[in-house]
Amino acid sequence: MAQPSYFKQPFVWQGQQRPVELPQRLTYKAINTLDADEFIAMFAKVRAESLDRSDQQPVAQQGAEQATRQFIAEAKGNGFFYQEQWWQVGIDSNGHIVGFVLPVIYEGYAKDGLEEATLYYIGVLPKHRRQGYGVDLLLAGTKTLQEVGVWRIFCDTDVQNKAMITAFEKAGYERAGDPYERPL
Repeated sequence: MAQPSYFKQPFVWQGQQRPVELPQRLTYKAINTLDADEFIAMFAKVRAESLDRSDQQPVAQQGAEQATRQFIAEAKGNGFFYQEQWWQVGIDSNGHIVGFVLPVIYEGYAKDGLEEATLYYIGVLPKHRRQGYGVDLLLAGTKTLQEVGVWRIFCDTDVQNKAMITAFEKAGYERAGDPYERPL
């Protein structure tokens, strides 16, 4: 029997573009200023209602909280590097956290003294979706990586996640070829 799979659409942001300007409707705070369990609970809510099949399968198998704890643990030791203050939550004018962004560097992929990076995860809490916050969070993560110094940010999303595809396009990311197949 063939292993289940799905398709991801790759996107790229080239580091030599103009500086990223953030919309002013969110403020940002490092995730490490939150209680760890608060962050896990928030992240688990996002993953429990994710449109990305790479989230849906582990959540169905392990439950949202356990799948989220494992996902976060894999960020270090999976060829990624990040500083804790890079991982941020976005806060609206009412003081509510609307989502988060987790930028990371790919270890070992430097070019001309600049790093290659990705946004390990972007999540908008379900009650704040469809308000454009995904674009804001995407831009915040891109700005963080731009300030670190990257030659490229490579990201992808499930082809069924139309909201994230739209967010990448609105944020100035370019499609990097055709969708490619990934095992679940």
